[in-house]
Amino acid sequence: MKKYLISIESANSERLKKLYSQATFYKYRDEFKQFGVIGKNLSVSEYFQQGVAGKKKPMTPGELGCAMSHIAALKDFLSSDEEYAIIFEDDVIERFEIDFQDLEKHIHSLSLGPCFFLSLGGIQMKICNRVRGKFLPEELYNQKVLKVDYDYLEKLAYAYAYVVDRKMAQMLVDYHQPIKIYDHWQDLVGRGDFSFYVSFLFDHPIIENNDALSYLEKERSLVTPLSQDDSDLLRYLRVKLKKYILNKYII
Repeated sequence: MKKYLISIESANSERLKKLYSQATFYKYRDEFKQFGVIGKNLSVSEYFQQGVAGKKKPMTPGELGCAMSHIAALKDFLSSDEEYAIIFEDDVIERFEIDFQDLEKHIHSLSLGPCFFLSLGGIQMKICNRVRGKFLPEELYNQKVLKVDYDYLEKLAYAYAYVVDRKMAQMLVDYHQPIKIYDHWQDLVGRGDFSFYVSFLFDHPIIENNDALSYLEKERSLVTPLSQDDSDLLRYLRVKLKKYILNKYII
């Protein structure tokens, strides 16, 4: 399993020292390949072409750099022979020590099917509390695993800890032509069969009072507004019904 770190920090920075002081990451420190694009350092021309042109709403330099970093890691993974890639952002927090070789074996045993994205953290955050799906009968390190319903992908955010297989990596690389905000996944629907799963193995700093999070919550609440269009109305009713049928990930 290829291991990637998304970070713009230098190797001796306090942020990375803190990351690698955690037992889970310390053991594999030399196996991580780091990708980090500083969005504000892009030329005006590149920023405009990638983050502004053709978009209803411009991406911020930070959003663009983040997406470019994740896509670079996925492309590197696809150039390898590995079956899975595990990708972390540098503010990830271990909840308990995990051996990545053991984790890979557990993922195999879950039989997630081809073209999967397994989120290892983020479902516990406030912005994701409306995500719904169906629980798998198996657990991962005694943590529930939820298969996210397509109608609720727009409610799912965060990509600070996840595993993908080769088919999902290729789907994401293709999806980001042109590049988009990385964790806006709803528009993957209709591009082929795939599965998103969520569990809670890794934590993230609490940013509930952060202005950026408040903005993101407002933005996502407007992603699929109710309109008079019949298809929108049917989808709205379908989602409302599923809310009472599907499972919610409760921490």
